[in-house]
Amino acid sequence: MLSLRLHFQALLKKINPPPERQELAKKLVGELRDWLEEHDFESVSPHTRLIGSYARSTAVLWIKDVDVLIFLPKTALDRTPHAVLLELRRVLADYPGASVSAVGQRRSIRLEFEAHQFVLDVVPAVAPDGLDKPLEVPDRPKETWIDSDPLGYMTHLSKLNKEHGRKVVRLVKLVKAWRDANFAIRRPKSYMLEVMVVNAIETEHIVLADRSWPSILAQLFGHWRHKYDELMDQGHGVPRIYDPQLGQLISGTWERAEFETFMRRVREADRTAQRAVADSNDDAAEEWKRVFGDCWPSDEEVEEKARLEAAGVGPGISKIAASGLVTGPSIARTIETAATRFHGSDR
Repeated sequence: MLSLRLHFQALLKKINPPPERQELAKKLVGELRDWLEEHDFESVSPHTRLIGSYARSTAVLWIKDVDVLIFLPKTALDRTPHAVLLELRRVLADYPGASVSAVGQRRSIRLEFEAHQFVLDVVPAVAPDGLDKPLEVPDRPKETWIDSDPLGYMTHLSKLNKEHGRKVVRLVKLVKAWRDANFAIRRPKSYMLEVMVVNAIETEHIVLADRSWPSILAQLFGHWRHKYDELMDQGHGVPRIYDPQLGQLISGTWERAEFETFMRRVREADRTAQRAVADSNDDAAEEWKRVFGDCWPSDEEVEEKARLEAAGVGPGISKIAASGLVTGPSIARTIETAATRFHGSDR
């Protein structure tokens, strides 16, 4: 009988973006930076910077789009957002191997690489007070430059993740895997969902330290259910979710029908999670499979994880986790075991 711990380790491995997609993202962004430099598009140091879930390491499964900032000089603020985006679109119009579009884009120009099934959303940005302060990005519908702090949020998330034993990023990934498995339509936006997880942690509605993934997820689904039950059953609007950096409302485009779908899925996940934490190991695994659907690892994937962990356990290479379990070398927050040459008495 394989433990739930191994199931969740295998799940986290399975939902990680394939390494080749991660390498492709880096390659395409580097080529974009070089191409703009060769075509005399004026940018300033650091010229480009990855943002979004890929840059924050919270992306899951098949990466198909990446957000990238292009840093412009301060003089860009003297121009309208429309003019700046129009110029960027014109420069990118001849980009090799990609089609360019601004349709439906508030702040970016979209480069679509059909051969790779990959999209770069290129966002012009100005850092008038330096990279450690909010940036200015164009907002085409509002016809003005607006504050945005994606780099500040990345720093904030990284700090929070470190403070909680690097569990925050992994929890965000698990929640996104749940979303991808359960929302064919009306899917919550990635960033908003991420902020909702961060809020639950920072307000101490869920505890991460010394808790298993089943316990943490059961806490989270239960928290969301109780927090939004009244709004779901008696209200008419949607939750007001705010950006943790600038305090801006980020749930303004969340429609009531989308929120209702979200709550139905949360209630289903909460009921299943509560059953799972009360069940025996085998029954619990089946319950969690209902939560994560096709993302849940197969028996073969869990067995492979067990074999890899077993191969990494031994004197001098295994470690002791905070829970007291002896583990392989890949587990965070562990204590190394001492090497030994003693293999038992021959008497």
